[in-house]
Amino acid sequence: MKNTFWYLGFLSVVSALYFVEGKTAFLWFLCFIPYFATYNAKDERIEANMGRATRNAFVYTIFFGVATIVYIYLTGNVGLFAPAFVALFGGALLVCLVSLFYYDKLGGVE
Repeated sequence: MKNTFWYLGFLSVVSALYFVEGKTAFLWFLCFIPYFATYNAKDERIEANMGRATRNAFVYTIFFGVATIVYIYLTGNVGLFAPAFVALFGGALLVCLVSLFYYDKLGGVE
């Protein structure tokens, strides 16, 4: 089974919106290009580390998502949904990448 992380690399195409909108925020989508390198990952250690890293990102998504929804409900600040979605999506990617680097360099596989 091929690694499915490489599908995230296609999000880098969104960076082309920079030329349409002119907003430099779209250039951050170029950070998804390295995910194309995971297509041919055949090492069991890398696959195990990716599984553990995505588990951490899932836990982050659950806890942050629930905390954000509860906070928005209690305060009634609906305008917080857009920044919360960005923090949820970007934070999950960041947690996944930091966990993957940690498991690869320091933690190893149990």
